[in-house]
Amino acid sequence: MPTSFLRRLALLVLVGCAVTAATLGLSAGPVAAHNTLVSSDPADGSTLGVAPSDITWNFDNPVPLDSMTVTLIDATGARTELEGSAHGAVGDSQVVTPLPELAGEVSVRWRLVGADGHPITGRVDFTVTASPATTMPVEATIGTPSAAPSTTIPAPDVASADDDLDEFSTPSSLRWMLRYGSYLAIMAVVGVLLASATVWADSGSHPLLRRILSASLLVTAALGFAQLMIIASDIAAAAPWSAFSEVDPALSTNAGLAFAVRIVLALALWLLLFRSDLSQPDVYWSAVSLPALGLLATWAFAGHGASMRWSTLGVLTDVAHHAAAAAWIAGLAVVGWIVIPSARPDVLVGVVRRFSRVAAVSVAVLVVTGAVQTVRLVGGPGDLFAVDHGRYLVAKLAILAVMLALANVNRRRVDRRLDDADTVQQHVGPLRNAMLAEFAIGLVIVAVTAAMVVSPPATSDAAAPARPDHPVYYIA
Repeated sequence: MPTSFLRRLALLVLVGCAVTAATLGLSAGPVAAHNTLVSSDPADGSTLGVAPSDITWNFDNPVPLDSMTVTLIDATGARTELEGSAHGAVGDSQVVTPLPELAGEVSVRWRLVGADGHPITGRVDFTVTASPATTMPVEATIGTPSAAPSTTIPAPDVASADDDLDEFSTPSSLRWMLRYGSYLAIMAVVGVLLASATVWADSGSHPLLRRILSASLLVTAALGFAQLMIIASDIAAAAPWSAFSEVDPALSTNAGLAFAVRIVLALALWLLLFRSDLSQPDVYWSAVSLPALGLLATWAFAGHGASMRWSTLGVLTDVAHHAAAAAWIAGLAVVGWIVIPSARPDVLVGVVRRFSRVAAVSVAVLVVTGAVQTVRLVGGPGDLFAVDHGRYLVAKLAILAVMLALANVNRRRVDRRLDDADTVQQHVGPLRNAMLAEFAIGLVIVAVTAAMVVSPPATSDAAAPARPDHPVYYIA
């Protein structure tokens, strides 16, 4: 193996460790992706003789106040956005929201954005039997006997507590498309850079690949902005184009901050690659590796990597998993679409053999890190089909098995049929077709992965089971 290849590979590993360590150091520590309402005061379903002055929410994890909204549906059916929520005496996991004067049946709905960017909502219903305090006008009391005022409370619109409260929610299909586009763009960037470092040195200077790099970086920044605005939209319960005032609260979430960092890194990498002159190879690889690996790390903080149990391990495995996927899938595209049709036989054989080694390492990393993430996010085998996330994972594993079978066919063809320079051209056509088929299957796997990210995993916290008719909703 060439010395330059080993130096580049070692440099990438060291930079990856440094970026991951720095990212973990900046992390606020382990958090749960889906906050659960443990209890409330008043309790859900309770009947009170005296109207409460506030409602206390007790969650199982800290609540960023900027991302939480509370809506009251009173006995008349009127809806009011409640202000003034503050953390309680027990810490950031407790929130106290002031209530107006109440009577009759009341529903209070809470909504917040989880650490992985999923909006979560639930509600608490209770009944106040006492009439609201009423002060009689002075002129009405002169010359008339004292009498208690009569108060008629209209029947509440109980069903309205299950309504959307006229709130906007981005369709799950659009969320998936943005995730999928971001995956493809970042994998194209990281994959082309890895191909240039480990497989084909001309990848970084090839005109088509440079155009793909440039477009992918700009698309990454644009999609990052769109995803940041969706989180702002989830907080404001309004359309993304009217939620600019909630950008600051969105940045208080892990996912929102990750998208903002992604925008900065994508633009910085674009400037490094297309507006700077980095002539020294070591300087070049150090400069581009930092933002590229940072882009991979934003996946962990915008998804389940940092937001579920064992978050430190989750970030490490998430970065390694996506780097391996980028190296494998983008390498297939580079070799299958560009190298095989145009390279000389002697160049072609060397590129294909190097890619074969990179693909073998990538597969090993994918299998190990995938197993770790499965344990983190799914738990036991019985949980695989408990939620959509587990079912997507089963589908991903099945598709991956097909892809590995094709990869094995390609490896055997490389090992046995490319040694003879006189017969190389007879085998490159079938080899290219197999690699492109493998690449197409890889795109399907990425699509399934995007669906997994917008689906709560089996180990995410579920709603308290005291009132089964009052679920906590995870809006994909």
